Amino acid sequence: QQLLLVRDPSGIKPLYYYLNEVGIQFASETRAFQFMAATNEANKNWPVFMLAYGHLPEPVTTLQHVKPLPKGFFISYDYKRKKSSLQNFSFYSFSEQKNLSQPAPAEIARLLRKSVEQHMISDAPIGVFLSGGIDSGILFLLAAELKKQGLNSLSLYFNEGAYSEKKYQDMLLNQVHCERHQYLLQEDSFLDALPQILQQMDQPSCDGINTWFISKYAKQQGLKAVLSGIGADELLGGYPSFSRLPIASLLQHAPQMALQSAGLFRGRKLSRLSYLQLEGITGLYLFLRGQFAPHDIAKQLGATEKEVWEILGNNPVLPGIRGLEAGNQASWMETNMYMQNQLLRDADVMSMAHGIEIRVPFLDHGFQQYCNSLPAKLKYGHAVPKGLLIDAFKNELPEPVWNRPKMGFSFPFKEWFAGSDFVKEQTAAAGKTGIHNYQQFLKGYLHWSQLLSLMLVQSRTRQSRLDAAA
Repeated sequence: QQLLLVRDPSGIKPLYYYLNEVGIQFASETRAFQFMAATNEANKNWPVFMLAYGHLPEPVTTLQHVKPLPKGFFISYDYKRKKSSLQNFSFYSFSEQKNLSQPAPAEIARLLRKSVEQHMISDAPIGVFLSGGIDSGILFLLAAELKKQGLNSLSLYFNEGAYSEKKYQDMLLNQVHCERHQYLLQEDSFLDALPQILQQMDQPSCDGINTWFISKYAKQQGLKAVLSGIGADELLGGYPSFSRLPIASLLQHAPQMALQSAGLFRGRKLSRLSYLQLEGITGLYLFLRGQFAPHDIAKQLGATEKEVWEILGNNPVLPGIRGLEAGNQASWMETNMYMQNQLLRDADVMSMAHGIEIRVPFLDHGFQQYCNSLPAKLKYGHAVPKGLLIDAFKNELPEPVWNRPKMGFSFPFKEWFAGSDFVKEQTAAAGKTGIHNYQQFLKGYLHWSQLLSLMLVQSRTRQSRLDAAA
């Protein structure tokens, strides 16, 4: 007569719940709760978070009373007594080792190889997402080494040369024998699927569309599980934030008046300076990764700027991490905010839309613990991002794959959105503001991810009004 709800220490899989004096409801997606009257009350503040972050940071959801179970926590619910307890059972922390028993590159290689071996265990067909970058390339080569037959690789490429990584995919594929599946994704196919993708999105997010497509192709090949490289950038310093965060921390001490006035600047980067008024890692994250400044959010939502600041200042409540070395501060921020709230959640929802399980070997417990125990200078003090990971696999990876600027797995969204009647109709449905936003996007003043966030807010707000009227 007891129920245990448990969430893994990295928050790899989402888990939401609603608890009251009558009972407990839980699901892996918030969409499930809309069918119960007690749980379908909308959270009126979610559009503010969406336009600020580009996603909803935990514990925020679109529903007022539905919350995510924190990672590394479990709920014990006694059915007879209608009592529950929430307890933490695991968490990750930074604890630098002074003396390493093995050279770090060798230990990184050993632990990751072990993790991939464990993640390859499956009684159903399994594959690897191969973008052409460092992280997916390493996983692909390790998986091919461990699975001599029956390995499947899945890749997307584009006619638009600025976004396509096919030549790097081919370099890796030519090193091993496997079932290779490379898909040319064209504008027409993307635009045809876009309405369905937005409909299948659970919590709104400006990311995850790429995962939807690669998971669709995985299903077509009869696969059930696929390895993904999520986690390497966060643990080993792959993002620009690792070099930018120290500067951002200094700017956070600038005069309040200067930071306040920054919100009036035109342009995404300059206007985000105003976020540095928020203390701690929240202000730093929104300065480095935020979408719209509070001044612009207020204009878009018809709210006051004061209301926006109050909402963003209250949630999420984050710990102080000033005691960490700058590189570890960036790692904490990217792991606990960007990766957890956006990458992992979107990967799960978009892959499960096709019945595909995504596995993330870089987030293996032992591998994470080891990365967190390494001295910051050893992890991040390289001439190139993720230099330690590159050193660990330099003999396996072709040099052109690792010795090039970071590209990221991105689509030609700017070009494709501009040619989409669906996008134009969705923005126009919001009236003059929506039409103005679309024009700003065409002129280059709005990033495609900002336009997508606005579309999601506007369409879901309209749907909520229709549901309420019905």
